[in-house]
Amino acid sequence: MASVSSAILSTPPIIPPAPSPYVRFASLRHWFSRSEQTSEAAEARLLSRLAYFTLGGKTLGTPADSKTTAKVGLVDLDNNGIRKINTLVIDQKGNDFAIDSGSISSLLSSSKTDSHTSEDELLGFTHIPQTDLKVQSNTTTVNESKNSSIKNLVMCHGFGAGLGFFYRNYHGLSQVPGWKIYSIDWLGMGRSSRPRFTIKEKEVDKYVEETENFFVDSLEKWREIHKIDKMTLLGHSLGGYLAAVYALKYPTRVERLILVSPVGVPRNPQNDPEFHNSDGRSIRQIPGWVIRLWNANFTPQLILRWLGPLGPSLVSKYTSRRFSHLEEVDQLDLHDYIYHISTATGSGEYSVTRLLEPGAYARKPLIDRLHEIKMPTTFLYGEDDWMDFRAAEKAKKLMNVPVKVERIPDAGHHLYLDNPTEFNRAVIKEMLEVSNKS
Repeated sequence: MASVSSAILSTPPIIPPAPSPYVRFASLRHWFSRSEQTSEAAEARLLSRLAYFTLGGKTLGTPADSKTTAKVGLVDLDNNGIRKINTLVIDQKGNDFAIDSGSISSLLSSSKTDSHTSEDELLGFTHIPQTDLKVQSNTTTVNESKNSSIKNLVMCHGFGAGLGFFYRNYHGLSQVPGWKIYSIDWLGMGRSSRPRFTIKEKEVDKYVEETENFFVDSLEKWREIHKIDKMTLLGHSLGGYLAAVYALKYPTRVERLILVSPVGVPRNPQNDPEFHNSDGRSIRQIPGWVIRLWNANFTPQLILRWLGPLGPSLVSKYTSRRFSHLEEVDQLDLHDYIYHISTATGSGEYSVTRLLEPGAYARKPLIDRLHEIKMPTTFLYGEDDWMDFRAAEKAKKLMNVPVKVERIPDAGHHLYLDNPTEFNRAVIKEMLEVSNKS
């Protein structure tokens, strides 16, 4: 069982409420207040919606008999402070689990449109923080005891995101009996450390491999520290691409792969017209200036940093438009979180132009590699996803393991935020299949 401890500052600062991006001068306030502490506070505001989230040893709103605990902190990969992976661990106390199999069946059969059950009740969180947020600056130490009966779900975010993006999913997924939930920020992203990102190789195949190893080898080191023998690995978008690459390189450590709207599956139609023509779609023409900026490592995060005090208002326009279906307080907290993790020192973000060509096509497409996958694999897409699910259907025909391709209704690329109830249901089904086969 994991023991995750928090290091508390001798004089812990008070985390201020998230400032509204719609208030005059909010952009200046965000810009001047940027720091690791404000980034941590923004993440904590999202996670504090979980009643059992513990920060600095304090948890308000948690029943005395709660069987679930959640803590977040930095895991030092090399004991030198240079490479740290931000990690959320959600665990069950002792050998008891939150709910029994009958309750799980009830959850799976529930519908978010049930007249007597609100979506928030199904998801298990409120929009009002449950946890005292006066303590911050956490580091995480791990002292794992091997327990082969415990299953592990490891969740990995996509480009420009972080583990806070799954805040609407953690409660439901953590209630599956016999499972421990881990969620990480990729090295160089989110609230993980930001080592200098330099690629020495010049040939495409070699610099793609070097870039992939930056992430998957750090994930493997993280796994070794946590003494996780096998995991169900879930990755979204770029995180799905990297999860697939990890499963290819370390197949004995992944017992099931869940690729959530993964980037990089199809070939670039510009380079493979025959493959493209089977779709009957016209090829998108990308302006030359976009290609030049892309190849020069211009990223959205770099632009935000250059914009200075104008950056927060740009993020606000994005969050209010893309996540308009969320409560306003959720939009504000997401805005705050996205801005702070995006304007931290540039590092892992520069990988995107090494792994992907303009237009978000992989330089080494997964469709040419997925036939080597050794474990059951599930693809999840939103019905309104800009990522084309048909690429997964094509990959399925080439793979030699059980493969599912499912689409989540009323959801786009961020399907876990757009329709968390149906997303959770789809993931829980995969978790139960793993449990039943063990």
